[in-house]
Amino acid sequence: MEDISYKTNEPIKSTRLGSKAWSSIVIFGLFGQVAWVIENMYFNVFMDRTVTSNPFAVSVMVAASAVIATLTTLLAGIFSDRKGNRRHMISWGYFIWGLTVMLFSVISVENTIKIFNMNETVAIGFTVAIIVIMDCIMSAFGSFSNDAAFNAWVTDITDETNRGKAEGVLAIMPLLAVGVVFGGFDWMTQDTWRYTDNTLGSSWREGATLVSHGNWLLFFLLLGGLVTAIGIAGLFLVKDSPRLVKNEKSNYKDILYGFKPEVIKKNKNLYLAYLAMAIVGISNNTYMPYLIIYIDRTLQIANYIVAIGIVGGLAGAFSVIIGILYDKFGRRNFLIPIFISYFVGAGLMMVASPLVFKTEGTPLWIFAIAGFVLMGSHLGIGSIFTATVRDWTPKDKVGLFQGVRMFFWVLLPMVIGPMLTAIITRTSTAVGVDQYGQNIYNYSPYMFLLASGIMLLNIPVIIKLYKVLKAEKM
Repeated sequence: MEDISYKTNEPIKSTRLGSKAWSSIVIFGLFGQVAWVIENMYFNVFMDRTVTSNPFAVSVMVAASAVIATLTTLLAGIFSDRKGNRRHMISWGYFIWGLTVMLFSVISVENTIKIFNMNETVAIGFTVAIIVIMDCIMSAFGSFSNDAAFNAWVTDITDETNRGKAEGVLAIMPLLAVGVVFGGFDWMTQDTWRYTDNTLGSSWREGATLVSHGNWLLFFLLLGGLVTAIGIAGLFLVKDSPRLVKNEKSNYKDILYGFKPEVIKKNKNLYLAYLAMAIVGISNNTYMPYLIIYIDRTLQIANYIVAIGIVGGLAGAFSVIIGILYDKFGRRNFLIPIFISYFVGAGLMMVASPLVFKTEGTPLWIFAIAGFVLMGSHLGIGSIFTATVRDWTPKDKVGLFQGVRMFFWVLLPMVIGPMLTAIITRTSTAVGVDQYGQNIYNYSPYMFLLASGIMLLNIPVIIKLYKVLKAEKM
């Protein structure tokens, strides 16, 4: 593949996406992210609230699912190129993906004890293993349908003139999905605790006694059912690009095609963007898997739904606007300013924490400002890289390269980032014990300092990428 280059002064005519294409982008982008919100955030909360508060349980789960997701995407990408049919992969994949979410409704320590006749201590470890395995299965179907098929489909139907808008819209889907899940379903996940003064509440305090777990049964059944229903709708809504053709030359022996030295050398700018994505992803994953628990337990913001809703709404609006500006003025003009604002956001999150507000608790409005700057930067810089990667992906191997994208955007970040934070957290002092007598740890605001430190490694990559984008007027 030759790198895309705009050497002419002729204006480039923007390609319009039809209403059906936009509907598919929004619907499948949103509900795919609803499923990923459950996987990336609520499985962590489910583990923390109902099984164990050990941060390494979350870290292992995140890492294992990332490995499976990447391997699945590598294989499914080849499959989609060979078949030349993303539509059925998306639709049937979403259908089964939702069913796997629904299966989580029957997982609990109590059920493990009853079914396998184990004592409580052994049952906790066994339940962790069940959740990790089921998360891997769920991630496999999610990667098959969303990461491999849907992402390749978006690349098929867009081009260099409209990818900024498409990526801007897709970038807000994770936050919009958080809003959907938090606003409509989070109440089902709340535990009930009895405090030492005999009052009841939904958050843990030292000395509190667990009265009941949240209604996780209903939570998983409803949300899994929604994803399954969207899969059925896809059979009637999603249409493959007329430019998509079968590539029978794509072979499963080529699973490592994207990692061959000659391929990397031929597409050096693409891999430069991949490297930048990986560093950003590792930085993001030092805090994202633990964010709900951090806001709830460390910051002690009682109504964290409001907190995340405010941050998500503001950052989402920013992402859409900035995506439009990318197409109009060029991504290169925003790369460095947004990169710098990421550090500002991470610094503000350190301020909006117990490090500064030691006794009175973090005010919601201060957290909202800090969260908006960080999350807006997070989305903004991510959409630059994802759009650029789509531009530079070889057009006859779009499916094949989805697995390579997953390696850099998912596998490396989700293995390295959460593990680093888990190590920091376990070296801190326990703040109490849970209902099973295991230590509970507060996630530290220093994880945002860790995120900044990792992002510093991106400076030479960002400078090089800026020069390439400027030379190619992107």
